[in-house]
Amino acid sequence: MWMMVLLVFPSAGFAQPNQPLSQQAVLLARTLEKNHYQPRALDDGFSERVFVRFLHLLDPHRLYFTAADIGALSAYRRQLDDELRGDSWQFLPRVTTLYQQRLTQAEPILGEILRKPFDFSNPETIAFSETDSLDFAADEAAYGQRWRKWLKYQTLRQMAGIAAESHAGDPNGMLAAEPAARQQVGAVEKRNLRRTLEHPGGYANCVGALFFNAVAACFDPHSAYFSKTDYENFESALSKEALSFGMDLDENEAGRIVIARLVPGGPAWKSNELHKDDVLTGLRWSGNPAVDLAGADVAEVESLLQSTNAGQLELIVRKTSGVVKTVSLTKEKIREENIVKSLVLQGERKIGYLSLPGFYTEWENPSGLGCANDVAKEIVKLKEERIDGLILDIRYNGGGSLEEGLNLAGIFVDEGPLFVTRGRDGKPAVLKDLNRGTVYDGPLVVLVNGQSASASEILASTLQDYHRALIVGSPTFGKATSQVVLPLDPARRTAGHVKVTVDKLYRLDGKSAQLGGVRPDVYLPDLYESVNYREASLPFALPADSLTRKIVYAPLRALPTEELARRSQARVATNPSFQLIRQIADYGRSHPAEESKAGVNPGTRTVPLTLAHFRDRTQQRYQWWQAWVAAEKGHSNELSVQNHRFDQAVTAVDAYGKEMNDLLIGNIQRDAYVGEACRILHDLLSLPTK
Repeated sequence: MWMMVLLVFPSAGFAQPNQPLSQQAVLLARTLEKNHYQPRALDDGFSERVFVRFLHLLDPHRLYFTAADIGALSAYRRQLDDELRGDSWQFLPRVTTLYQQRLTQAEPILGEILRKPFDFSNPETIAFSETDSLDFAADEAAYGQRWRKWLKYQTLRQMAGIAAESHAGDPNGMLAAEPAARQQVGAVEKRNLRRTLEHPGGYANCVGALFFNAVAACFDPHSAYFSKTDYENFESALSKEALSFGMDLDENEAGRIVIARLVPGGPAWKSNELHKDDVLTGLRWSGNPAVDLAGADVAEVESLLQSTNAGQLELIVRKTSGVVKTVSLTKEKIREENIVKSLVLQGERKIGYLSLPGFYTEWENPSGLGCANDVAKEIVKLKEERIDGLILDIRYNGGGSLEEGLNLAGIFVDEGPLFVTRGRDGKPAVLKDLNRGTVYDGPLVVLVNGQSASASEILASTLQDYHRALIVGSPTFGKATSQVVLPLDPARRTAGHVKVTVDKLYRLDGKSAQLGGVRPDVYLPDLYESVNYREASLPFALPADSLTRKIVYAPLRALPTEELARRSQARVATNPSFQLIRQIADYGRSHPAEESKAGVNPGTRTVPLTLAHFRDRTQQRYQWWQAWVAAEKGHSNELSVQNHRFDQAVTAVDAYGKEMNDLLIGNIQRDAYVGEACRILHDLLSLPTK
């Protein structure tokens, strides 16, 4: 059993074909019932929740199914609990067949709609709801209207984006972009259809995995089903070894997906046929049709590349010479040695900077060393530079191994309890730092934001409780639960895995960061604060509670947080970068996104399908983006950012490492949060000790 704290959401992978889906469903329900912290009763109410959630995962914008379809499927609405116990197996096969029919018939419909230009002279609206609604088209006419409005909406978005990038924000400029935008929308929508119908793991298995994830998600948002590919990707994300083609992607000025970098020793590099700036035009997994990448963005292409780890990929690229080539690649495990990054920031004082993107470990190796060991090594190197303080950056760190979180806290805390867990038996267990001494006991700032979650929150709250560090940034995500990953059938590892929530986590004062997150000692504006994407916004999130048990521990002398916050606020108020961040966040709050993932800006919004609406919104967002890019380029922390002596020697003989290192140094040089964290440390060092 592997204990872990992490922020991973249900994936759309596929089930394993060598065991019937009906058997896997029964195993999944039993595993969740047996192990979940707060198991849900498998009753008619649970069945209804799974029914609605599953249909939302299949058809989030209610484009494919009709009201008549839902009416027919509703015969099973209160029977899924019985099917999960093995009494029958009718619902998923029926949905799978019906969904395939609806996906297949959608392609000619959208092709016909996109064949001719849209009429923008007729003002109309489209409504978006982020709840799991079953409001589907009532008849054929409504079905066609729904598709037409959706495609018109997507075309307007593309038109506005093209016009904004070409600085033609007037309505005439947008109209000129209509043919290209309509073509891009058609390519994207057809690719979305085929991604499911022609999934590398099989269409039926893809739909089955979505059903399993609907079941798990109705227990809580962090319980999930893992297919073989999902499980491999999950392990890769939380370890030093990743199955990969060994290439980084980016978009060029024309919006095409290009190879930005090749990882030395990786499959793409070893092919000797792929090079930086090659344009990706298509791909084909072995045994499947080719996928045209016209109009795709980086996230979509990376999702396609991660859809399976088995078989061979044919990558179709256009070389800088104009020649089109097809290159065959197979994923390999690539080991990244330097996940933890450290730098020296030289200003009034010499400050160490250390970035930790995740709490990784070597899951299959009991004696393996994870992120805590790597952090300790980097701290030793920084101490040799005689640093006066340290910044530990865990922004955007979604968690990982709970054990590594414990070990990492122990680097900074001498000894004693660190935090408390409570399982389904209701008995609290105190987790302690078993190793006396510290690796670093100097001034410490921990940088966090709204995407710092789980193990990051445990680390931040523990160091805050001990007065061991200043927590700087914005409130964290609010996930105070831990999960284990278990095989559905230990005797048959090919049956898939389930990630299941087994514990809730508490601070030393008995309070929990669940839903509310960790509040920083010194607040800094967050660019993404306007996006309501926190634990509290997720469906079926476990409630916050607290412990009555008193934990005895010995905190250090309280830090002068009020004075440090006062000084920081005065600087932030006049800092152009933070002023811009506030303006962008305020705009985001007053202009939420129309369509977004469930849990983000929930509610129903009516959007005008007019040129003026999309022109104004896109131009404003484009202007904000341009202002942000300009501010980043123009901003300097007035610090000398450099490597410690060890990394200087390494990058001198590693061209790829030097390229990545130079990118990191440039980013830190312009990062307003790192600059303010340095100034806060300077303030702390200048204040008299009591």
